[in-house]
Amino acid sequence: MQIAENWSRIRGRVTAWQPPRKKGEPGTLTIAVSGVEDVVSHDGSRHRNMLADAAGKTMRVIVPASAATHVQARKGSTAVVEVRRGKSPDRVFAHPDHITVTP
Repeated sequence: MQIAENWSRIRGRVTAWQPPRKKGEPGTLTIAVSGVEDVVSHDGSRHRNMLADAAGKTMRVIVPASAATHVQARKGSTAVVEVRRGKSPDRVFAHPDHITVTP
């Protein structure tokens, strides 16, 4: 199975944050998704949105090690994250440069 290029911007409430256990490992951000938006690419087209139906669901987002050390997420915070779906529907990865968490 080949992975299709896809990006979605999810917004929701943080229900849990599991920081990396060791340096170089990813973290996991769990989000109760309230909304999903398309992501526009540099040329103005829209990336394929494979998570358009995620609103109302809880999603575990894998945060790459390069960004996980900077994430300060508390339960109840609001998160806006650009994500892509992996090979399986339950594998979702954050873009390391597009993670915003606010109180």
